[in-house]
Amino acid sequence: MRKIYLSLQDSAADNVLEFSVADTFLSRLKGLLGTTSLAENQGLLLCNCNSVHMIGMRYVLDIVYLDKNGVILKIVENLKPWQVSCCWSAKDTLEVKSGTIQRLSWKGGDQLQLNKKGAKSS
Repeated sequence: MRKIYLSLQDSAADNVLEFSVADTFLSRLKGLLGTTSLAENQGLLLCNCNSVHMIGMRYVLDIVYLDKNGVILKIVENLKPWQVSCCWSAKDTLEVKSGTIQRLSWKGGDQLQLNKKGAKSS
C-alpha cells in the first residue's frame, strides 16, 4: 500500500500525519487488519469510502468522515473492535489512532485541507 504524507490544516493546528492510502476495493476492505497499533502521527485514508468495519481489529480507532471538500461531516471517537460505522454522504474516511480527534480538537464542520507533502511506495 502506498504512503502519502499529508498536512491536515484547520483553524486550531497545523499537523503533519503519515497516511497509508487505500484507494482500491481490496485495500479498503483490508484496511488496518493485521496491524497491532498506530502511532500518533499515522493513519489510513480510505478513498471513496463512507463506511468502516472493525471486524477482526485488535484496537480502538477514531474515525473522521469527509465530504469532497474535506469538510468533517461526522466524527466517531473510540470505535471498538467488531463495531461498524457509516456516513452515507461522506466521500472519504480517515482512520486515526484513538485520541487523535481530541488531541487535535477537530469537530464537525471543520475543513481539513489535505496537502500532499511527499509520497513513497512501500
